[in-house]
Amino acid sequence: MIIRAFAVSLALAVAFLAGTLVPSAETQTGKRHFLRVDYMKIPEGQALRYRELETDLWKPVHQLRVAKGHITSWSLYGHHFPGGAGGAKDYQYVTVTEFPSLQSMDELHYAELFREVHGEDYDTTVTEQTVESRTLTHTDIWALIDNVAMDTVR
Repeated sequence: MIIRAFAVSLALAVAFLAGTLVPSAETQTGKRHFLRVDYMKIPEGQALRYRELETDLWKPVHQLRVAKGHITSWSLYGHHFPGGAGGAKDYQYVTVTEFPSLQSMDELHYAELFREVHGEDYDTTVTEQTVESRTLTHTDIWALIDNVAMDTVR
């Protein structure tokens, strides 16, 4: 079972890398998009605290990031029916941030945007609250190769 999981992971990684190396692999709109998927493990009994921190503190910052064109979208997902290898033990939530380019992943602007949204400095208190609310177990970066959406169906 471990060998199979490793083989599947390896195949996905190779497929991802191969896809990012193909310059002609663009969406129907001609734009590449990239996703950063962050997997969060929440301390026992702290799910509500974590969700409130994401929605009340960070969501408005991400909304401003979208408005300024720094990101295309931001989403918070909860593991509804955990299963498989590890299941809910590994993570309970993921945040998915869509970027219009790889370069934009490096341009976070958190301090400036946090101050603009909340009228206060992004300081160690905010960092501590965020870190205490969850453990970032791992991050995946995905490149959009192709898609079908409401605006692409003809």
